[in-house]
Amino acid sequence: MGKTIQLNNLSFAYNERQILKALNLVIGRKTFLSIIGPNGSGKTTLLKNIARNLKPTDGGILIDQRALETYGSAELAREMAVVHQQTDIGAAFTVHDVVMMGRNPHLTRFQQENAHDRQIADQAMQWTSVDHLKERLINEISGGERQRVMIAKALAQEPTLLLLDEPTSFLDIHHQIEILELLKKLNQEKGISVIAVIHDLNLAARYSQEVLLLHQGKVLALGATEKVMTAANLEQAYHMEMIIDRNAYTGSLQVCPVSLRQRKSRTQCIHVIGGGGMGKEVIQRLHQDGWQVSLGVVNKGDSDAELARRLGMTIIEEEPFSDIQATTLHSAGIAANKAMAVILTSIPIGRGNLANIQMAMEQQKSGKTVIHYNTYLPDVDFDYVKGEGARLLEEMALAGMESTNDLDQLMAQLEAMAHEAEA
Repeated sequence: MGKTIQLNNLSFAYNERQILKALNLVIGRKTFLSIIGPNGSGKTTLLKNIARNLKPTDGGILIDQRALETYGSAELAREMAVVHQQTDIGAAFTVHDVVMMGRNPHLTRFQQENAHDRQIADQAMQWTSVDHLKERLINEISGGERQRVMIAKALAQEPTLLLLDEPTSFLDIHHQIEILELLKKLNQEKGISVIAVIHDLNLAARYSQEVLLLHQGKVLALGATEKVMTAANLEQAYHMEMIIDRNAYTGSLQVCPVSLRQRKSRTQCIHVIGGGGMGKEVIQRLHQDGWQVSLGVVNKGDSDAELARRLGMTIIEEEPFSDIQATTLHSAGIAANKAMAVILTSIPIGRGNLANIQMAMEQQKSGKTVIHYNTYLPDVDFDYVKGEGARLLEEMALAGMESTNDLDQLMAQLEAMAHEAEA
């Protein structure tokens, strides 16, 4: 089951307008691939070329090393099913009639459907939760219901390759998840290759094994979902600020568009001492304002570290539940040395983090600006080393360490330092 699709120098143009530009890529067998990208990037055009609804102006497509144009119509329909965005059907067919049309590629010219064909159609309607609509006319049901009927028709073809153009359009959230769960099940249990154009980046991240990111008719990235859906890739494609996090419930990547503004490109670096989520808002804001950022020492798997990794930042990590090793602390010191300033967030101070506080103190003694982003709540114990952490913070404050709990004020101070350094 499943098919390998190979695009060789594939180009397509509408009149003089070039839509797809010399695409060379291979889509592997039995994959669930989402095609993403901004409007006008060529997503639907690419899908229509693969479906043979459009003919490339240059290059070609191979399915399992066989040229697409060598397939007969019925032969191709037994291998490939396509669900387009438009679901309107002119004639007054019932839902059952439409789904049964999916069996046509398996029948000879005058052959009638048999019990086996009806069983497959009924199963497809059950999978897509439209079996209760089977006697309704197709043009008298809602757009979302028609979408599910067309997917049922495609499944009735028993394809090895399923192409879908925005399969969750017009569907409420319940049926969006239902359809994508079904596609995932068909992919995993029946080995059907699924290639879908999906606009919702979070749904694409949640269900795809692989992602193809198109930008201006070219491949910006293709590969495993977590390698393609990075902040850098998405920002380049969509021209806006993105934060990539991980959904606490599904474990999948979570994309949060932040701002349409273009980030400044700064050369100065800020070193952040965070962990346990205490550095998250600082890391996000520094990235949004264009600063280079290093983070550490933090535990591997820490939420601050995961966010920093998604944003392409330098991270100095240590194994969890262990003391910070001298070599790791030395690496953090090197990163802090290169920074314009060090931001110490309100981390809980235990035996491990005490070394981070001591490192910040050494930076302060060497003349580095250290700012305490102090968001500790009153009467909440943050010191788990018998007051040693609080004592070090007090000593640093007496030596001139500034403290603020206002993020805007913190950013303004860094901006002033940058201007002063450039003057």
